[in-house]
Amino acid sequence: MKNTILLFASLLLSVFSISAQDMTLDEVLENHFETIGQDKLSEVQTIKMTGKQMMQGMEFPFTVYVKRPGKMRVEVEIQGNTMVQGFNGEEGWMINPFSGSMEPQDVNEDQLKQFKEQSDIDGKLFHWKEKGYQVELEGKEDMEGTEVYKIKLSEKPQNEGEEGDVTYYFIDADSFVILKATAKRTVQGQQIEVNNYQSNYKQVDGIAFSYSMETKMNGNTVSQMTIEDVKLNEDMDDAIFNRPVKKEESTTEENK
Repeated sequence: MKNTILLFASLLLSVFSISAQDMTLDEVLENHFETIGQDKLSEVQTIKMTGKQMMQGMEFPFTVYVKRPGKMRVEVEIQGNTMVQGFNGEEGWMINPFSGSMEPQDVNEDQLKQFKEQSDIDGKLFHWKEKGYQVELEGKEDMEGTEVYKIKLSEKPQNEGEEGDVTYYFIDADSFVILKATAKRTVQGQQIEVNNYQSNYKQVDGIAFSYSMETKMNGNTVSQMTIEDVKLNEDMDDAIFNRPVKKEESTTEENK
């Protein structure tokens, strides 16, 4: 009888140890992609998001247009003016009415890199090997009372002598949605850390989107975003992502 009890206890411990084992990286990502509806997202050609952004106590309406492959346009209304950022897959530009000119301006190398990342509908984790990233699962940890998987994504440095950018993703161990992304970026030779919190996930045609986002730097909130509407697969003219022709260039073309 004693041997039977010991055997039963041993079996229970074995079963518990198997169920308590941490998932592998592939298993965590597989659950994450299944949760967010990645199979459906992969079929989406365009996304249009509208919402509001809170910064320094002020509220700014915005519209984001994203189109495969790797095109993006952002319009933000600020005090009756519209700031525009655009990326057509190769060239990045912006119109900043507060710069004293309504002509499109070049963006710097760091901004161009951000545009490329933001225009990726699938995100960095999907097909990360093909995108040239290194990804590893660093285990589980507690994030403000929630158990999360911590995934590290490393990029190659843009310039020789610099460190490559690193992003940590914190994925809920129960729901498998991303709760936070901590990005370590090299900007003008200096490394900064930015924390982006994502919450209020909602389903749109079987795809989970975060409708609330908060960005913190050095522990302080610098931006809060609320998504009000998401539309998928609307027609988008490629021309809206291209850099607008300057007035003098347009006049020259007309006179030819």
